[in-house]
Amino acid sequence: MIHAAAQPEKISEESDFVVIARAAMICNPFLDSLGDVTLVPLGSIAASVLNWNAAIFTPLLQPALLEVIVRVAEGGSFEIAALDCRLDASLPEKLRLQSRTAGKQLVLGLLAPRGDRMIERYRASVLAGDSPGHLAVIHALRAALFHLPPRLLIASYLFQEGIGAGLDDLEIGRFLIAGVCGALELPSAGSGGIIGTGDKIHDLAG
Repeated sequence: MIHAAAQPEKISEESDFVVIARAAMICNPFLDSLGDVTLVPLGSIAASVLNWNAAIFTPLLQPALLEVIVRVAEGGSFEIAALDCRLDASLPEKLRLQSRTAGKQLVLGLLAPRGDRMIERYRASVLAGDSPGHLAVIHALRAALFHLPPRLLIASYLFQEGIGAGLDDLEIGRFLIAGVCGALELPSAGSGGIIGTGDKIHDLAG
């Protein structure tokens, strides 16, 4: 899995990158002002992504992103807050603070959709200081709201990390989308590419 980050393959379809970018934007409309989250490149981009994938993304962020989706389906707002706290305790201090800053910017800037008690409760918990409000957790909640399939959930989060780290489109596509996400074994909502032909998110391609 990690080796794939050093020798990335091309994205299966050029249109996938457009869909991923738009999915990231609907999950986080404040991408333009996003700074470093948990990916902080030092030296070679390939080596930085490889090390980050091994130390942070694969053991901590990926499981958290996918667990949020499970908890949303179960209606577990308390469990999501607990997951947020566990992630907070697992991240190194600098990355923890950066992730919380990015997450709170998103929480403060967006109201919960009318009738969505899950996001409303979580937002209230973050604003009250009871939950740390990590970007990965909030991103996954937003992704669930828009019914993003697992691979697109992951890819659009990786896109945000790349934007925050100052990577260009080519670097995001090669090292994060194709390298990290492309190597993951995730449940698929359809056949071919990052998303399936039946996924509603295809409407975002415009």
